[in-house]
Amino acid sequence: MISNRDGLAEKVYMLGILQQKYVVARLKVLQLNSLQARSLSYISIHPGTIQRELADYLGKKQATVTNILKGLEERKLVYREIPRSNERQKNLFLTAEGEQLVRQVNIIFEQLDQKVRNGLTELEQEQLEVNLAKAKQNFD
Repeated sequence: MISNRDGLAEKVYMLGILQQKYVVARLKVLQLNSLQARSLSYISIHPGTIQRELADYLGKKQATVTNILKGLEERKLVYREIPRSNERQKNLFLTAEGEQLVRQVNIIFEQLDQKVRNGLTELEQEQLEVNLAKAKQNFD
């Protein structure tokens, strides 16, 4: 029988914790938490998105997202525009400073990806991707 500490799920979990620590430490240097970074990245990929879509993506309540956005607006990283077609809706966009910060966040995740890939051959990387996708299907 495999003990909990020796199980594959435990190893995947521990790797996730190490990745989280790596990302959190680097985001802290940028004065961001993970929700702020994910929000900026989402807005970067979906300029003009609305708050509800961001909340759905983050899996957070509207009030939480409102607070996240207020902080990002205060730092002049995002701004809201009210479209003429719907005055109740506000579209979200990044400022130039926000776009610059997203580039720095992306570098952190590129470096994280490289850390995971280091020491693995190209074939091992491909196999890992296939195996992780298979394991994920058990949760879908």
